Amino acid sequence: MSGQNMNNKVSILITGGAGFIGSHVVRRFVQKYAQYTIINLDKLTYAGNLENLSDLQGSPNYRFVKGDICDEALVENLFHTHDIHKVIHLAAESHVDRSISNPMEFIRTNIVGTVVLLNAARNAWKNSFADRLFYHISTDEVYGSLGETGLFTEDTSYDPHSPYSASKASSDHLVRAYHDTYGIPVVVSNCSNNYGPNQFPEKLIPLAIHNILNNRPVPVYGSGENVRDWLYVEDHAAAIDLVFHAGKVAETYNIGGHNEWKNIDLIRMLCSVMDRKLNRQEGESAKLITFVKDRAGHDLRYAIDAGKIERELGWTPSLQFEEGLERTVDWYLNNSEWIRSVTSGEYTEYYSKQYEHR
Repeated sequence: MSGQNMNNKVSILITGGAGFIGSHVVRRFVQKYAQYTIINLDKLTYAGNLENLSDLQGSPNYRFVKGDICDEALVENLFHTHDIHKVIHLAAESHVDRSISNPMEFIRTNIVGTVVLLNAARNAWKNSFADRLFYHISTDEVYGSLGETGLFTEDTSYDPHSPYSASKASSDHLVRAYHDTYGIPVVVSNCSNNYGPNQFPEKLIPLAIHNILNNRPVPVYGSGENVRDWLYVEDHAAAIDLVFHAGKVAETYNIGGHNEWKNIDLIRMLCSVMDRKLNRQEGESAKLITFVKDRAGHDLRYAIDAGKIERELGWTPSLQFEEGLERTVDWYLNNSEWIRSVTSGEYTEYYSKQYEHR
């Protein structure tokens, strides 16, 4: 953070570090900053997979802790045992469909869990907030839905439409409230849809890749006209790195990929890429596209104005969507065992093998 002394004894707690975005952030920080001790706290739910970080085993500046951010005693103990200086809070339930079927789990993790972390930080840092930071990662979905024009800015009013986005909006407000009320140094970033390696195949792109590989129907909500802005996960990790080190306390930064696509156009492009990679006849994979009943409360369009982070911190996405999609497809095709493991549930045995039966 600007104006702060990043000394050689900084302990950083990263929550949700075994998940999709979190694993890329953890790897970046562990490998790039040998002077930091990275504590990765993850509950290892269906979307958290330690195999995502198997290459970090044995790294002297990395520790993994299996646990729930809602466990007050555990979180308090972590702050004191590891003398946590800073937090990068990524742990969250994040799938809209799951929030519609089970909203309470989202309320618990995304709202209560965030407050547990904030309270632990306030208690641990009560003598001085100097060189401390609580960095909260959020989503563009808190802003609601756009029409055919316009962009979300950091000043856009919140208007969430699903239990997921409402729970994230609540956590954003609480983080800012803890800054205003207690003085905790905070920063918030709101990102657009992420894609790339290691994403659990319930989200659109990995789900479609997995289904195309297995000649299964590729579901598309409604008529596929919903528009999303797509951000390559490693570009997001780079932005998080910049905000963490150079962002201003109490500020918000929107992170987007400058890549707006209608869902149906994205899927058609993906089908074309898959046909080429699998040596199929052009148009063969597109036959798998199946339109399904639209999601309840489905927002029409999200689009991020990332001008602030570009102007103030110098960040821009490194990849255009076509290149990022190629890389993503290549990764999934080259890691078929990872897909098989997570879709079968076998990845849940990894933690037990590595930690519980030694």
